[in-house]
Amino acid sequence: MRHRLSVIDPLAAVLGGEINEVSMPLWSPWPVPSGWTFSGLAYTEADDDGAATVSCWAGPDPFGDPAELLLICEEAGAGVGSHFAGLSMSYPTPGVGEGPPHAKFDLEGHPVPLWSVQASPDRAVYAGEAAGRWLWVVVHPAESSALMVEPMHLVDARQLGAELTVLPVGEISPRLLLH
Repeated sequence: MRHRLSVIDPLAAVLGGEINEVSMPLWSPWPVPSGWTFSGLAYTEADDDGAATVSCWAGPDPFGDPAELLLICEEAGAGVGSHFAGLSMSYPTPGVGEGPPHAKFDLEGHPVPLWSVQASPDRAVYAGEAAGRWLWVVVHPAESSALMVEPMHLVDARQLGAELTVLPVGEISPRLLLH
């Protein structure tokens, strides 16, 4: 990955207002699924390679097993999504945007089709275009990809205002610290 990610502890992000300081959308499930917690954010500043944000969420998958969900918003070529997907390229693998989508999320009232991306076997990865940027969804472990069956509703956390104070906050994800 070409970028240096700035990582923010989830509690500091919510209470300190860092969520409102990022220049790109920070996608958040809303309402937050039962049992899920916000487990950190990471971002890159805009430069020649593009900007990106990462929000990390932890909670139970549909079978009750622990899972982690990373929602990455990036400008084309930034490479942050592919980094968290375990890929060496800057863009999703071929096939994204071809044929019927494998999942759909609702992004601020607009359906966003997502296609499965060939990635490291320990995670499930989906990508699609949302609001002129890439939306990457990385699910750990790969067996928890059942999370993608039910459409999730996403909002830009910067738009939540006072509702940020009720965002369930957990421990920072080690995945964000190991970039």
